[in-house]
Amino acid sequence: MVLDPGRAVNALRRISHRITPWGRSGLRTVRDGIQTEGIRPGLTDIDRRGIVGNDGIDVHYYEIGPVDADTVVVFVHGFTLTAESWFFQVDHLRHTHPEVRSVLLDLRGHGATGMVEPERCTVNGAADDVLAVIAERVPTGRIILVGHSMGGMILMSVVRRCGDALRGRIAGVVTVSTAMEPMASGGIAQIIDNPVADKVHGVISRNPEESDRIRKEMMEMLAPLLAVTIFQRNGTDYDVIEFHADQIHTTPAETYIGFFSELQSHQELAAVAYLSEVPGYVVVGDKDNVTPVEQAERTVELWPGAKLRVIPDAGHMVILEAPEAINEIIDEAILATRPAVPHTN
Repeated sequence: MVLDPGRAVNALRRISHRITPWGRSGLRTVRDGIQTEGIRPGLTDIDRRGIVGNDGIDVHYYEIGPVDADTVVVFVHGFTLTAESWFFQVDHLRHTHPEVRSVLLDLRGHGATGMVEPERCTVNGAADDVLAVIAERVPTGRIILVGHSMGGMILMSVVRRCGDALRGRIAGVVTVSTAMEPMASGGIAQIIDNPVADKVHGVISRNPEESDRIRKEMMEMLAPLLAVTIFQRNGTDYDVIEFHADQIHTTPAETYIGFFSELQSHQELAAVAYLSEVPGYVVVGDKDNVTPVEQAERTVELWPGAKLRVIPDAGHMVILEAPEAINEIIDEAILATRPAVPHTN
């Protein structure tokens, strides 16, 4: 990983007052933002929101667009993010495709869905969250699945593990900054996979009542570094970088421990046989330090029905760095020739 020291210092100065204890008083949390209309960056003008129960977990979902839409785009966020990370794409669909409904959720261990035990932070478990929301909120019609980072891997699990009826309704899959094989070779792994993380894991295991304090201390150290290293496009608005850092900061320590351990080993090579039936797009920034272009190329090699799209001058957070490029790809998926599945009563 190559990091411009000057850029890092400037970014850290801008972010530090927002994510350290002396600056937190003026910062909305992600959960507050999604409940307060008109705050940007973030989702606004949400038409419907609610909770879907899944294996004892209250999964929070959000919808924008008509209930009776024939095409629904289901967005799945990445590790340490929330549904709010898709606000650029949701805004685009709202104005460009008002006939399309957007459905988003906060995965287990993230956002308003909240903390779960580390052992429940798994890709397949999160895929079950997605399947539960689809079953309740999108029981019929054409679906386009869009996932970022870990969210892309979760969608591969969804396609692999869902039934034939649902798989037949999937008109396309867009994976952004993700991989089929373990994601432990990139930036987040290099930052968190160290003796400090091991020590934190041990302390939380022995003293669960201390997890909130430990989370705050750990995030004050890691959040600025993570936010700075995965943004690569010069000129990205610092409000957007701070918005991203805030999501990292509010992620429970249990989520870091559980999902990071999962991402070191989980792979979705078994999804290849099922993805072959579905058209798709594999999208990556050419400066992605977390899931580099080579991993995207490997995915397309295994999934020949997918189109590779490399976004210039963008890093791992390409959905925030180059939203117009992602929006165009989603447009293409929506306008694909595969016919919609009519609604049935």
